[in-house]
Amino acid sequence: MDQAAFEALEQAMRSGHWSDAEQGARRILESATDDVRAIVTLAVSLGMQGRLNEALSLYRQLTALQPHEPAHFCNLATALRAAGELDEAAVAYQQAQVLSPHDASVLANLGLLRWQQGDVIETRAIMLEASQCAPDAAEPRIYGALACHACAEDDEARRLLSGSERWPPLEESLEADLATALIQIERIEVAELRLQQLLGRKPDSARARVQLAALYERLSRIAEAENMLAAVAPEAWGDEAFAVRAALLLRAGQAHEARLAYEALVERVGATAANAPFYFALAKACDRLGDAASAMRALEAGHRAQRHTAARLVPDLVDAASDPLPITQQRVTHTDRASWQAIAAPDVQASPIFVVGFPRSGTTLLEQMLDAHPALCSMDEQGFFQDVIEGMQRMGWTYPHDLGRLDSEACATLRAIYWAKVATVVALKDGVRLVDKNPLNILRLPMMQRIFPNASVILALRHPMDVVLSCYMQSFRAPAFQMLCSSLDRLARGYANALRFWLDQSDVLQPHAMQLRYEDLVEDPVRIARALGDFLGLEDVSALLQFDTHARAKGFISTPSYAQVVEPLNKRAVERWQRYRPWLEPLRTELAPFCQRFGYSLD
Repeated sequence: MDQAAFEALEQAMRSGHWSDAEQGARRILESATDDVRAIVTLAVSLGMQGRLNEALSLYRQLTALQPHEPAHFCNLATALRAAGELDEAAVAYQQAQVLSPHDASVLANLGLLRWQQGDVIETRAIMLEASQCAPDAAEPRIYGALACHACAEDDEARRLLSGSERWPPLEESLEADLATALIQIERIEVAELRLQQLLGRKPDSARARVQLAALYERLSRIAEAENMLAAVAPEAWGDEAFAVRAALLLRAGQAHEARLAYEALVERVGATAANAPFYFALAKACDRLGDAASAMRALEAGHRAQRHTAARLVPDLVDAASDPLPITQQRVTHTDRASWQAIAAPDVQASPIFVVGFPRSGTTLLEQMLDAHPALCSMDEQGFFQDVIEGMQRMGWTYPHDLGRLDSEACATLRAIYWAKVATVVALKDGVRLVDKNPLNILRLPMMQRIFPNASVILALRHPMDVVLSCYMQSFRAPAFQMLCSSLDRLARGYANALRFWLDQSDVLQPHAMQLRYEDLVEDPVRIARALGDFLGLEDVSALLQFDTHARAKGFISTPSYAQVVEPLNKRAVERWQRYRPWLEPLRTELAPFCQRFGYSLD
């Protein structure tokens, strides 16, 4: 190829004049049939004109002409991916990787393919490797973070997106996916700013508007979400837009319309792990309509979709007889407790307030009530006590059996680990007490009592049948908890194990604890607010009763009940289990002792 002809081709390609590039490449190939540069140009120009089959034939020709050139296999794979031939694309990407094992671009493309296939585990591994090969490349870090979040590895996701607020502008799709990843790790302000900047650069960006609508719905800024979605032309709507619309319909109380929207959505997207939340949302719409049978069918489909990935992440929990909560076996005996040496410890005012209970027992509602008080501050749900337990183990101690051997210095070191973690998510003002709401800290009571022996602990209770049902109806993200919630029977056993642990360990450890029933709170919030004030030493509890206004102003709430806690108190969820008696009746024997213990009827 002479240089002038090649420069003309390059100019046509840069200008996006694909037909001119095609014609120029064909003229060159008339006399030089194996000119690689001309074949590449022709393949690219055909692909950009939507003529994928012709382009694929040329890419295959290139791999035969130069079988040791990884770029040809990568280009072939990308074209195959665009044509929907995902399995063949994977083979081509893998061949490119064999030829160039440390090429971040090849790895990133293979990772994108795995993401498109819904394989978050493979995506995570590939994108982490790609980000090591090219630490400054945005694509591996963004999709690596999305995959890590899907695998419940949020710390790794945060590491990958560290400093992303300083990244230069990205192309539209990548910018929108970055915003999704930032929202998942609760970098809300950065996500909103980058989406607004994208919209400023590209005012007609449907992706930016849909992402902002989804974010505003998540922040309970409903009018803004509706306005942003309304600005997207109907022909530009994709699955994300339909999902936001369905969520807005459900929040507006239009359960029938929401059900139809979610039914159409799940029909279109299929039952993959990534789409499982849509089935759970469909179940909520059916539940609002009183259609328990349809709700249960949607839930069964949602749990099946989750199990595929969860089973790969926690294979030891696939067996229905396995225990997803093995920590319930880590108990302190009366003899152990008697041997604990005395330590210097913070008083009640310098200790956190712990809100615990089995998930879906009203812990988020209680947290938002307490957070509304100016003398208290919550931090959303965090797993910091597991970090403390791991810190103890790194110090050479066995948990929980060596708790009594920890002296004042060792306990202070463990408290420092806890407070350092807290400081990463909340800045406590002087005189303000931390509210640490993590339901399953109920299972870490021994460590809580060892390093914060004077702390106030509130055990949130709710009718055990309603708790189990509500957990079954939620799309949890932690793989172990997904497996626990995958069947009603397994959930009931998990609930029983957790509450038996609490009853046994609270008897041994004697925490400064209060039991609070969800049903009592919604029945008489003023009385319960006063009881909370008395327990926590709060003089004015009026702010606790304004929790919904406070929660709306707060914005992002990380737990699944984010849409409920911004509403005034209502009794909609009380005794919901009665509508599901045919499915819950087999759990009666397992749950009856706890109903009796906490004053609930099974009639």
